[in-house]
Amino acid sequence: MKTLDILKSGKRGNVVAYPSQYGQCERQLVVPANVCTPARQHMRGAFGRFARAWGTRLTEEQRAAWNVAGPKVQSATRADQAGPLTGQQHFQGICSARACIGREMLLTPPAPVVFGLNPVEQLTISNGEDGVRLLLRVTGPVAEDIMVFGQAPCSAGRMKRRNVAYLGLLPAPVEGVSDITDLYIARYGEPQAGTKLFIVTRQQKDGWEGYDSETSEIVPPKPAGQQATATATLSLQSYMYKGCTRDAQGTATPAIPCSQESNEAEVQGGQAGVAGFDGVGVADAGSGDPG
Repeated sequence: MKTLDILKSGKRGNVVAYPSQYGQCERQLVVPANVCTPARQHMRGAFGRFARAWGTRLTEEQRAAWNVAGPKVQSATRADQAGPLTGQQHFQGICSARACIGREMLLTPPAPVVFGLNPVEQLTISNGEDGVRLLLRVTGPVAEDIMVFGQAPCSAGRMKRRNVAYLGLLPAPVEGVSDITDLYIARYGEPQAGTKLFIVTRQQKDGWEGYDSETSEIVPPKPAGQQATATATLSLQSYMYKGCTRDAQGTATPAIPCSQESNEAEVQGGQAGVAGFDGVGVADAGSGDPG
């Protein structure tokens, strides 16, 4: 709900304030379900190890080095405000970013990194005989680790992405193209035709992270020939209801073969039933009497 208030962000009691594209908003506090996925368990465990390591594994000289490097780094902007980090916050941030991609903890602060342009560009999706394929065009050398994030398939009309999840590191490109199909399907399964996919890539080196690069594409339909083949395959087994309920369930007694005369009578009765919808009374049509 939009409110007329100063810019603020955070929780106060059962009210959560947050800035949106429409202005300052508020909503009721909702505690999400604690879904312990393997990724969450991995990062929660790593964050706990780093918190303990700050006081038990690092030496006093190492902590002093982090305390000097921390205030030189600004926090992420929240409600148009940012501030310097403490030494422990800087240590936790660097090590958590490395743990996300499977790297070891750093005991001393790394030198700041200045990233160049992200070489990953447009996402291209194909939908052929081998299924959906997701390809990222890479226009330059990959000098650092590039993290790949993805969002679950959504409506083709969505223009802005929402939450994305870490899928893995960018596979080595082949002839300027990197195939991320396996990374995406392992997380969300094969997307359906007509849905939209958002992919975000981010450079990382020594725990420092670059800016996000976003790309999106709509999954195209299968070629017409493959769609016809799939339709023919599905139509081999008919689920159309015919006859009474016992016939539909397959519990009725098999019909006894009848003579040609009885078959002709059934055809005539069927024709009279059809004629009943063209102006003949329903009672006349049901009686089977052509007169």
